[in-house]
This record gives sequence, C-alpha cells and structure tokens, in this order.
Amino acid sequence: MEDKAPAAKDTITDLIDDDEYYTVKQNRQQIENATWAIHIFAVISLLFYIIYLLINHQHINWVNFTINIILIIIYFCLGIYSSYKPFTAFVVTLCIIGLIFLLETYFTAKFSLRGLAIKIILAVYVAMRLKAAKTVQHYDDEHPKEVK
Repeated sequence: MEDKAPAAKDTITDLIDDDEYYTVKQNRQQIENATWAIHIFAVISLLFYIIYLLINHQHINWVNFTINIILIIIYFCLGIYSSYKPFTAFVVTLCIIGLIFLLETYFTAKFSLRGLAIKIILAVYVAMRLKAAKTVQHYDDEHPKEVK
C-alpha cells in the first residue's frame, strides 16, 4: 500500500549535502532577527510618541510629530520589505537612520542620548547582518521560487 501523503518541501534538498543551501538557511535566521529588530524599534518609537502625545497634547509640534509617525511607518515597511529583498531593505534602513541623525543634529538643538543609543544599537545590529542579507538576496535572485 502506497502512502499518498505529500512529500515534504525540502526533503530532497535535506538529503543533498549542499553547503550553499544550509548557509542561506542559517543566514535567513539572522535576517529574520534583524527584521524583528526593525519592527521592535518601530513599535518602541511609536509607543514613545504616543505617550509623548498624551502627556504634551497641548504643546505638541504637529509637524515634528507627523514626520516621526511617517518615519515609523517607513520602518515598518522596510521590515516587511526585508522579507523579499533583505540587503536592499537593510541598506535603506541604515541610510535613513544616518539621515535622521544628521537632520536631528543640524536642525534641532535638542540631543537625546537615549534616542541616539537606540539608533546606534539598531544600526550596528542591522549592519552586522548585511553580509548574510547580501548572500540570501543573491541566492534568491539566482534560485527563484516556483509559483504554483
């Protein structure tokens, strides 16, 4: 009697000793962790701005608040995009963090050490995963997934 259960997706690949496949599989985990870090950064930033809005609702700078909410939305979108093109998303994330840092230091007299520390931690964490992201994105470009 033959078993008609569908074969596992990676069964054949697991039997083959393919170093590139296993390297990419390990790198995908690093990319997923960096993606979660971007999402967590966006959520924490959103919570801080909502708390700030609730505390200072009478004296809030709506232009600054709107710009920051748009940036948080961009971070969420980059986190989602990193599932498709991780290297590109990580480079854009690093560029945005750098640009925001430069604009904050140039246009505002306020300098938040806490905000700077969080941005530096995120930038270093994402930068450490750039090589993994480049490897995975290159592998995905060479081996497109079958669409059924």
